[in-house]
Amino acid sequence: MVCPMKRRMILWSACLPLLLLTACNSPWMTNTPRSAIEQYLLSTTVDRCFTYTNYMNYANKKAFLDYSYFTPQVDKQYAQGAIEGRLASFGIVIVEKQEEADIIVQPLCGVLGTDYDKFLIGTPSLPIPVPDTGMSFAIPEIPLFSKITRRAYGKFSVYIFDAKTRKPLEAIEGVRSSAMYVNWIILLIPFKTHDIDMRDSIEGRTTFNFIP
Repeated sequence: MVCPMKRRMILWSACLPLLLLTACNSPWMTNTPRSAIEQYLLSTTVDRCFTYTNYMNYANKKAFLDYSYFTPQVDKQYAQGAIEGRLASFGIVIVEKQEEADIIVQPLCGVLGTDYDKFLIGTPSLPIPVPDTGMSFAIPEIPLFSKITRRAYGKFSVYIFDAKTRKPLEAIEGVRSSAMYVNWIILLIPFKTHDIDMRDSIEGRTTFNFIP
């Protein structure tokens, strides 16, 4: 007959492997400096700015891109890619030296950034100090109605010059666009609305229709 002490030891020996197998392992999680939503808003705004700019008059010419006025812009790399991609859709060849070019394309960025505003009906977060201590705790925000609107705004201009004479050929001014993402809470129920395309796409889209 097995004594109670030995019985408990046998039971613990049997349970220990199960406890080790069911131990938690929390994944390491990090965030990029800019949220994915902010990046979506900015890239969508840039895309919309240049989708409808027309360079038909310069089809199949060689262009030198003068980014002198883009230098302080944080998001200039994506904007530059969008401009050059749009030029390429008209068969315009981007060259690295001005001497090789037929035209000079000088883009300007007046605005490219995000903003947000918040509207709340309900109880805001309130800190409650604990008497006779240096500690406090906070009552969380209780929204009956909440609306947080995030927007991206873009404003660009593109000036085109003759590469040999610097004679101005065309000014495409005041190209504007925006994108929006809204977080809602109504009677404690959260949902979101937006005007950006966030659907998965494996094949992507082909937008180059070269001018013969």
